[in-house]
Amino acid sequence: MTNFCLHCEGAITPTTPSTKCNGPCKKYCHLKCLKLGDSDMANIITEKSHWVCSKCVTASSSSSAPITAEKLEEIIRSQLMTIKLEIKQTIEDNFKIIKDRLSAVEENVRLIQDEWTEFKKSNVKMDNPLDFNTVVSEIEERKSRSTNVLLFNISESISSNSEEKFQDDLLQVNSILAPLGSFPQPKKIIRVGMPKPNVVRPLKIVYENDDIAKDVLRSNKNNNNRNHHFRPDLTKIQRDYNNSIRKEFKDKVAQGNTNVMLRYKNNMPYIVEKNISRGTHPKK
Repeated sequence: MTNFCLHCEGAITPTTPSTKCNGPCKKYCHLKCLKLGDSDMANIITEKSHWVCSKCVTASSSSSAPITAEKLEEIIRSQLMTIKLEIKQTIEDNFKIIKDRLSAVEENVRLIQDEWTEFKKSNVKMDNPLDFNTVVSEIEERKSRSTNVLLFNISESISSNSEEKFQDDLLQVNSILAPLGSFPQPKKIIRVGMPKPNVVRPLKIVYENDDIAKDVLRSNKNNNNRNHHFRPDLTKIQRDYNNSIRKEFKDKVAQGNTNVMLRYKNNMPYIVEKNISRGTHPKK
């Protein structure tokens, strides 16, 4: 007759070390399922101590029959072993949780370091140094905006129904994207700003992830309709920086400098000399 483990219900075999309950049930349990320490396991194997399952402990404790000193000692020892196992399991579970959380924190630190590196690259010319809290806030905002693209000059639906408005906007977006490639459907399409007479509000198109948004922005290379180019959803700091570079460029041209041109890298403008084959970003 095959016996089965009280814990995992697996078969008890000669090759799987096990112990039998010293209580009334006389059922078996794998030693590995008890998760005992080396000393406790050695004591059971050498029969210096006995194991009693929790059901038998409960039954013995609630029994009205007199309990001998030896039986009481056995019950106490078994209960202490059960408590010890529970504490050990709790510690192991908590250790795993802490380890997982620590790994998550380390990953977040790495991401922030990467974002900070990119942040410094794209903001090489700032009038005022940014404090730590502003930098962290800026990084988070850029991350949240990275899944968005903006589209201008798209006529607004005259419908008063929000779902119909969304479908009208989606139809126009898809008609522009169709010749440029195949793209997943956006999660949301939002009109930016409050409605104003004779003003067409831009569309904010929200995608599932930033990879899709980047692909849509790259499709501008094949888009011959300049009025319907997709734009990145920039933060205020990025917009201010872009405007400052454009103003600097216009000032140079206004001063008679015809040897400069404006180029873009990662949606950030920079000024280069026409006679220099490879441009450099503005210096601090």
